[in-house]
Amino acid sequence: MTVCAPVKDLKNTAEFTRLVNEASEPVMVTTNGKVSFVAMSPEEYDALRAEGALSRLYQVLNRAEEDVAAGNWTDARETVASLKERYGL
Repeated sequence: MTVCAPVKDLKNTAEFTRLVNEASEPVMVTTNGKVSFVAMSPEEYDALRAEGALSRLYQVLNRAEEDVAAGNWTDARETVASLKERYGL
């Protein structure tokens, strides 16, 4: 269930912090009945960031697999040798 709190509840910071930390999901803070911002516990925030990072990784891996399937790849050793030759390394 979504947890909502009016912005006036922020006056009691200790109680608001407890609410955020004990909520099982982010807390919607409202002003005049409309969501102004969302507050979440550090654990929820870390989990959200990890989920986003994992999603981006899967996107990169999917693109790489598509490139390999389409034949769009080069051997790393050949690439390194070519760069060494080009730049005299």
